[in-house]
Amino acid sequence: MTCLAPWQAQFCKSFQLPFGYVTQVQKTLAWLDKTMEQSEAPLIVAISGCQGSGKSTLSAYMVAYLRENGVLAESVSIDDFYLSQCQRKALASNYHPAFETRGAPGTHDVRGAIQVLQSFKSNEPFVLPRFDKSTDNPFPESAWTRVSNPIDVLIIEGWFLGIPAQPQALLAEACNQFEVHQDATSEYRKQVNEFLALDYQYLFSLFDKLLYLNGNSFEHVYNWRLEQEQKLVMKTGKGMDHKQVQEFIQSYQRLTQWGIEQLPELCDLELVLDATRNVKAVADKNK
Repeated sequence: MTCLAPWQAQFCKSFQLPFGYVTQVQKTLAWLDKTMEQSEAPLIVAISGCQGSGKSTLSAYMVAYLRENGVLAESVSIDDFYLSQCQRKALASNYHPAFETRGAPGTHDVRGAIQVLQSFKSNEPFVLPRFDKSTDNPFPESAWTRVSNPIDVLIIEGWFLGIPAQPQALLAEACNQFEVHQDATSEYRKQVNEFLALDYQYLFSLFDKLLYLNGNSFEHVYNWRLEQEQKLVMKTGKGMDHKQVQEFIQSYQRLTQWGIEQLPELCDLELVLDATRNVKAVADKNK
């Protein structure tokens, strides 16, 4: 049995994780240590992976580990850059009704995200926004994280980080009922792809390292996302039910599956997960 440091035990307790989680991510921390040795600060590490794959938990654990070892670190999610409901309604009016629902490329303040990463790289003060999923709007700015002094590492996580735009030929055929009924002309997925091909790729180019949590199958996403929503309901009293989750994740399917196909070849570290999110294999692509 692994002997845990007090901070590790407290982390597992706070995040309701089995103590075995510490063993699961040991190789990830070894990779992070090696990356720190071989790189100069400030360092941007991106964590990508399908919904519910454990990105937020791993991001928080890596920050806790770094701070425990005297490294100044912060984290943010691409979800924290979601546009407000009002802004997404305007987006939906200009492009397609589906943009009113947060999630896809186009529903984020991506230029704001770029500015944050550029400020971090330049050792300038920056502000990390925070998004309240229970209200579907950003938290008040008073709740955002202000970083006044230079830090060493910034971790950004998100479900489609690092994914390239799809070739146009792949956009023609619908991949699920959402696309059949709500995007019959493929207008929405083409616009999402266009957004992804522009500012988002520039955002991705600012990453120093990309870690990919490979869930292997979109079938796992429903169970993992439902688990997230159930925790959100317990915490805030608000969240999606079974049917809402099933409908919600369909808009994520196309890029999630594209990521499963593409990201193992593009990432720096791949963690292969089983259906219960246990790490089956770790592949360091930079060896």
